Amino acid sequence: MFSFNEADILPLGNKPAPRLFLLGAGAMAEAFIRGIVRKGALQPEQIYVLNRSRGQRLMELQEEYGVVPAKSLIDAADAAVVVLAVKPADAAQALDELRPYLHGQLLISFAAGLSTEWLLEAIGNQAAVVRTMPNLPVAVESGVTAVAFAEHVTHKDRLLARFLLEQVGAVVEMEESLLDAATAFSGSGPGFVCYFLEAMEESARRLGFDEETARALLLHTVAGTAKVLLDWQLSPEILRRRVTSPRGTTHAGLQVFEQSGLKTFVNEALQAAAARSAEMGKQFKTKDRPKD
Repeated sequence: MFSFNEADILPLGNKPAPRLFLLGAGAMAEAFIRGIVRKGALQPEQIYVLNRSRGQRLMELQEEYGVVPAKSLIDAADAAVVVLAVKPADAAQALDELRPYLHGQLLISFAAGLSTEWLLEAIGNQAAVVRTMPNLPVAVESGVTAVAFAEHVTHKDRLLARFLLEQVGAVVEMEESLLDAATAFSGSGPGFVCYFLEAMEESARRLGFDEETARALLLHTVAGTAKVLLDWQLSPEILRRRVTSPRGTTHAGLQVFEQSGLKTFVNEALQAAAARSAEMGKQFKTKDRPKD
């Protein structure tokens, strides 16, 4: 992991000002704040948050994490890092209002579907843009964030972005052309996994387990399997082969999956999700073009 030097995130001009500015105070913004504060990457007083509505939400974040409610967008001017954590449909207006306060900061976007090209146009190329796709487990600091950097982001800004994002889980860099696929795979993945687990849990109850026992067996089986894959650095295929004895119980169940075409259905689901991600991005960019 990148060894962090506090000097890397000092405000431009070394002014005594907010060092991290978040525009938006929803679930993703809170997950990001939680990871940064709990792991001591920044002090709470270095984090300013602005929410255009629901002022009570800012008070809740201040009480829970000690962050500072921003008074206005002007606080972004002295930040080294600005985080766009608004809904994609709200991004055009938010960036149009934010643009006067940008002058070379690092801009990390959590807005799904909005390309680095579109973001740069929206802010008049006034910041170094990082497009991200975090997934649900970042809420418990065990997620993964897919990251694509705009062309001219410096090495130092890349390291800084990775350092901050790593406070909520793993970071995987990729070409921007793959981000719609990442949205389908890791972004929608928790929903797909839960759908499969839901089916397993229902079947467990049909086998005679009560709900509490079924849930315990299910969650520990899933968490343990993921840990084995991570710790032993195995592919799912290799581990599956290791636990499958010829004509055994696992083999009997896997034959049903194979005969029903499970892999085909999974592929079709991921393709549909990726296509929808690309479609949504086009809709937002058409509907909310940045102003000249």
